[in-house]
Amino acid sequence: MPAAPSNEPRPLTVREVHEEFDKLLGDRRHMGLRNLIGDATLEPRNPFQRTGRKAKRWVVAAFGILLLGFLIFGYFHLR
Repeated sequence: MPAAPSNEPRPLTVREVHEEFDKLLGDRRHMGLRNLIGDATLEPRNPFQRTGRKAKRWVVAAFGILLLGFLIFGYFHLR
């Protein structure tokens, strides 16, 4: 009787499944909460340059207005 062909599927162990799952998750660098927040608040990525991304205009404006509000609050209420 001939031996079974090597290309037939075989049962996987739990360790093999976990290793493959970890490898798949490790390849997904574009996903995650950190990247979601970065993509929402920073300029789009340029894959050809390794420079840091600048903040979007609305983020700078919102931060400026918030800072101005805190300064006004501090001036009038904490003197």
